[in-house]
Parts: sequence; structure tokens; C-alpha cells
Amino acid sequence: MPYSDFERRLLETYFSVVDGPEHADIYLVRNLPQEVAATLNGVYSRSSKSMRDQFLDRLRQGLQAQGKQLEDLPLAGAAQDTLSAVMADKSGQFLKTYAIDHGHNSLREGSVVHLAVERVSQLVTRFVQRERRCSFEESSTRYISFTAETHWRDPEVMAAGGDLAKGYDSVLQSTFALYQNATERLLTHLQKLRPLQPGEKEAPWLRTLKAEAFDAARYLLTPAIFTKWGMVADARVMSDIITELKSHSLTEFRLVGECMQREAEKALPTLLKHARPNPFLQALQQALPALSQELGTAATPVHRGAAQGHTQLLAFDPNLDNRLLASLLYEHSQQPFASLLATVQAMTQGQRQDLLNKVMAARGPHDAWPLACEGAAPFEFEVLLDFGAYRDIGRHRKSLQQQQTLTTVHGFAVPPLMEQAGVLSEYTAVLERTAEVQQQIAARFPHAAGYVAPFAFLQRVRIQFDPRQTAYFIELRSGPEGHFSYRQVALDMFAHVKRVSPLFAQFIRAKEGGAFLGRLDSEMTADERRQRRMQAAGDA
Repeated sequence: MPYSDFERRLLETYFSVVDGPEHADIYLVRNLPQEVAATLNGVYSRSSKSMRDQFLDRLRQGLQAQGKQLEDLPLAGAAQDTLSAVMADKSGQFLKTYAIDHGHNSLREGSVVHLAVERVSQLVTRFVQRERRCSFEESSTRYISFTAETHWRDPEVMAAGGDLAKGYDSVLQSTFALYQNATERLLTHLQKLRPLQPGEKEAPWLRTLKAEAFDAARYLLTPAIFTKWGMVADARVMSDIITELKSHSLTEFRLVGECMQREAEKALPTLLKHARPNPFLQALQQALPALSQELGTAATPVHRGAAQGHTQLLAFDPNLDNRLLASLLYEHSQQPFASLLATVQAMTQGQRQDLLNKVMAARGPHDAWPLACEGAAPFEFEVLLDFGAYRDIGRHRKSLQQQQTLTTVHGFAVPPLMEQAGVLSEYTAVLERTAEVQQQIAARFPHAAGYVAPFAFLQRVRIQFDPRQTAYFIELRSGPEGHFSYRQVALDMFAHVKRVSPLFAQFIRAKEGGAFLGRLDSEMTADERRQRRMQAAGDA
């Protein structure tokens, strides 16, 4: 049945296409309250009607319950509030019945919320950003200088008073003071070491030198330092995050969870009501540390002073090259995987090389590896690296990553620039004092002590990357513009992959070799590239 003129004008507000074609009728759903949009998504599987018709039906039902007609709705201006008043109760009841009471969690994924999270610690930030299913954008320690002494002071440590509270506070003050001092000295050193050349633009030159200085100076920042970030997540993920935060033993985590729930409920009043502390998660936080103590695995010998990180290969697929080739062929074959694997295994090394050459020949500089390259057992690494570098590696959430409780017992990394700029003795002295205080706090408050374990200190992390993600990580993070610490991790991973899967490794575009001010070339041409993109967008 054709829409009336009023229905058509109403639908145009919320749907980008009103009368679609016979095939591929695709349209944007817009301007709807989140839970109304989720409801429309949810009823798809229970009705043969289009989303536009479902919208009109549910709107009529809501208006009839109020003794009104469709034509009573205002068309001018933003009608979201009116729509919410008419449809929210009905949508909320539907979502409560199916998404909450019946556990149809896919309905929660139809509601998305965008939160800005500001003035929270790096410690709670890293905890939240482990979540693989949402998007984050955070203030960069490479491009932003932290100028204000804004740190989280854990209330339990502060309430304990005495040497613990004084030590906690002294760490924050001494590390941040040297961070600010070192930033200026490192930049001055770099300006002398690599002055502006004739014909170069000053702005990109200065951006590059500042990034290099910040990369080294940030090793003095602590996880207590405040940061800010934006996140976009659906209601299902948001509920899980809030539950984890509200179940945590640290006060800040619970406060952040409560604040996130309060604000997100303004957009999702139904779907987050049942996010509450979880007894099982709370029990795990008690049981696992106790078991580790019982088994004698909680402690390790203390390394004092500077230390070197390393990357160890724990596990890999010994038949990886053959399995990946069979996986690439699988979707274009009618044979069982075992038969394809046998075919590939019967080939000579030269034939396998030729086959992969043909597959990868057309891959451009920005093309992703084929999805089939996930079709083998993952590489499993254990990495001892500074926390500053792990903050970047942790963004590769398409993986299993386990980070041990933040500590200072493994020693600290020393950025080469610290020694070159004459800051090494002060850097070492501050971090050695910090390690003593952090370990004293950890004896009584093991989790809160993480707030005062500066980015320089080495942490042990277990990482599982499937082959495709391994290749992507190595190609991206080995770039000369990358941070020197995670760049070394990427190159170490590449060396392990070359040793155990040489055919696969041939096609990984690792950027080996040294890099000094590796961002300089790209920064010098950044403005021109930006202008070309803007011009192209304008032409389009």
C-alpha cells in the first residue's frame, strides 16, 4: 500500500529512502532514539514487514495508547523527544522481555552509545580498552605534552597514611617533575642534533622532534596520570564493561563504572539497568591471587635498575605454511580440508613458493592479508617490555593478551635519548627510588600499587596473534615512524616467524634496520598529502 503524504514526510525524517527498488532496497536509519532503533532491528526476525512499515505500526500503537493519531505528530524540527515519549515504553518493554529476560543479547547490539571519558587514570583506561568489541580514541602521549599534575590518588592508600601515603604522593610528584624537565631538555638536545635544514618546513620538523622527545619522556609518566578518550560501543558491550568495572576491587574502577552507567542510561534507559557487580568476577579477584600465593608463583626475584626486555616464542603451528595454503584454496574447492592439506604437502617447496607468489602478487601497499590467513594455529609470544610500549601494543585487540599485575620488580627500560641528552643519572635515580616505594605499597595494596609503576618499568605480557594478525602487527609496528620499543618487539617477532615459517615470513613486509627521527619524512609531506585528500574529497 502506498504511503500517504504525511507518512512519506514522516518517514523521510527517519529513513534515507522511502520508496526503494525491487532489489537491494537499502536505506539509512537515522534520528531515532537508540532503543527505538534497537527494537526495530529486533522485530525484523518476527515480521515480514519492512523496517519503515514496522516503524509506522509501532508509532500508531503508541499514539493510540495515548488517544492520538499519527497525524497529531509534529513534523517540523527535531521530533526525537516526541518519538521517545510515544514509543519508549513499548520499545523498553520489548527489549526488557527479549534482550534481558530471555537473554537475546543480539538485540542489545542494535543500540550504540558514544561516551567521552575524561580525567580518569591510565590504569582504568588500560583495563577498559582491553575490550575487543568497541572503538576507542585516546589522547596521545606522543603528540601531547602533559602539563598539569593531575593524578589519581587511590583513597585506600591515602587512608592508610604514614609512609605508604607519603611515598605514593612523592612518586607522583618526583616522576612528573622530571617528566616536565626532561621533555624540554630532550627537545633542546634534538634541535641541536638535527637542526632545521634549508628548504625544510619548520612546523613538521618541530612536530617530529617533539614526538621523539615525548616518546622518551613519557617513560616517567605513571598509570595514575589522567587521560581522556572517546568510546563507541553497543549496549551489550557497554553492559559487560560496566559490570566488570563495578565488580573491581579498586575504588576508581567502580566509580568509573557507575559514572559510565549513569550517563549511558540517558540514551539506553532499559538495556543497562541490569549491569551490576558480578559475584563470580568478585570471587575470582579473591581466589586467583590466593591460589598463586599458595602455589608460590606470586613473587619473582627483584631486578634493580635498568633492564632489557625480550620476546619469546611460546608456541606456533609447525605446519603453518601448508595449512595457510590449504586455507587459501578452501573456499574455491569442493574437497575436504584434509585433502587440500595433503595436496599442498605433496608439493615441492618451489611449488608452494610459486603458489603463494601468485596469491600475493597483486597485493598493494595498503591491502590487508587475505582472511584465509587466519586459518592456522596462532603464534603465541611472551614479551617482557615497558608498559609505555604495551599501551600501544594493547590496541591490537584482535588477539588474546594477558598482562600481569603492574610491578617494578623486572627493572626499567632506558630510552637511548635519555643518556644522549644527559638526563640518565636523574632518570635512574628517580626510578630506583620509585621502585622501592612501589614495592612497599604492593606488599599491602598490590593492585593500587600499579598506579605508581611508571611507564618505564618492564611488564610480562602473553600475546596470541593468528598468522594474519601477526603479519599485520609486524608490518605496522616495525615502521620507522613507530616507537622504538614496540618497533623492537615487532622485529623480534619477525625474527621468530622467519625461523619457524620461512615461506610465510617472505611475504611479511617488515621494515628492518635502524631508524632515527623516522617520522621526519612523512611529517614533511603530511600537509601536502592532507591537501590532496581534501582536494579529492571536494572533487568527488
